[in-house]
Amino acid sequence: MLNETLLHANETVLEVLHEPGKEAGSKSYVWVYRTSKYNTHPAVLYEYKLGRSGDYAKKFLVDWKGTYLHCDGYTGYKKLMDKSLCGCLVHAKRKFHEAYEVNRSNE
Repeated sequence: MLNETLLHANETVLEVLHEPGKEAGSKSYVWVYRTSKYNTHPAVLYEYKLGRSGDYAKKFLVDWKGTYLHCDGYTGYKKLMDKSLCGCLVHAKRKFHEAYEVNRSNE
């Protein structure tokens, strides 16, 4: 995975019940890293972390030889200053879809 030119990354909230030292309902995160589906050996890695700091991605990707990280606009990814961040177009698509739905409901 760390030899690939392009990786995808995302972090998402995870609620863990009965976690030592944390109240039920408090936020933890799963950081997801994956290769492209077009790789010879596609891979997905899930990394559980207590928080959302961009330092987690920076530490995980410290030995990554690639150039392009496909991720959303979360500012934590900007800690990877030597990489080209490729924005996720799903977020832009949502806004176009919302505008379409508003326009459609006003017809």
